[in-house]
Amino acid sequence: MCNICGSPSLEKAFDLYQSGLERGSFASGFLGFSKNHFTVLKQEAPFDLETLQEEFKRLDEFGIYYLFHSRAPTNSSKQSFDYTTTHPFNFGFNFVAHNGIIQNFTDFSNHSEFEVDSSIIPYHLHLNNGDIAKTYSLYKGLLTSWIYTTEKLYLVKAGSSLHMDEDSFSSVSFKGSHNVDEDGIIFEFNGPNFKQTGTFPYNNPYFLL
Repeated sequence: MCNICGSPSLEKAFDLYQSGLERGSFASGFLGFSKNHFTVLKQEAPFDLETLQEEFKRLDEFGIYYLFHSRAPTNSSKQSFDYTTTHPFNFGFNFVAHNGIIQNFTDFSNHSEFEVDSSIIPYHLHLNNGDIAKTYSLYKGLLTSWIYTTEKLYLVKAGSSLHMDEDSFSSVSFKGSHNVDEDGIIFEFNGPNFKQTGTFPYNNPYFLL
């Protein structure tokens, strides 16, 4: 399974990313944002911390939050690296990185336009004017995700694992974190903490992954 993680500290976010690489390191994605800027990076090889530090030093900005995704595909056995099929996916200014599988992906009439099931999420967010609860209510499967849109960060807990402390998160457990047991929960990062801001109906068809 994939790993999603993030923290307002680049060093801590990177440690969480590294801890999750054992779940899969087929490809890696990164999104960091500050008050006036965001940057997205995708590559086949794992990231190194110095390169990421230099990226934000070049921008001469202090970041607000740093987000990672490391990918282990669940719906294909043989793939080669492709930037367009690597998380995070976006449609407009909706960026999504997802850990799991959308079980009913092929039920959507236009699913063939999207190479990876997760890539349909930002499109549906666009259609639903950013309504996360309405969008995620469309899906069945394992749906835990991070969402970045217009300088706002959200977490969705639904099926796949999520471990959190006050301001950081990961698919894998880390020191000081707690496991989020309840599903169908939406959190928003307002700084300095995550707060629950919504719910949606969800029935988990799988064991936690």
